[in-house]
Amino acid sequence: MTIRKPSRSNTSEPKQIDIERVINAGSPPPKADKQEDSPKEVRFQMAIPPELCKLIDDARKLTKTSRRAWLLNAAQEKLEREGKL
Repeated sequence: MTIRKPSRSNTSEPKQIDIERVINAGSPPPKADKQEDSPKEVRFQMAIPPELCKLIDDARKLTKTSRRAWLLNAAQEKLEREGKL
């Protein structure tokens, strides 16, 4: 028994509009004007004691947020209370 490749008819060939749709699918290119206006993020690593990490994890489970988001929110709330933000 011979295995043959299925023949392609002219109707099954991709159209240019379909090709463009596939190429342009995905995220849009970054906007240059927004990048210039927004300040750069400061990135750093932080080590915290295991006991404090457990307390943070217990507190954030109620809101189902990530550690990063929870810590940023906590820092912002503290700065607002102190009138520094």
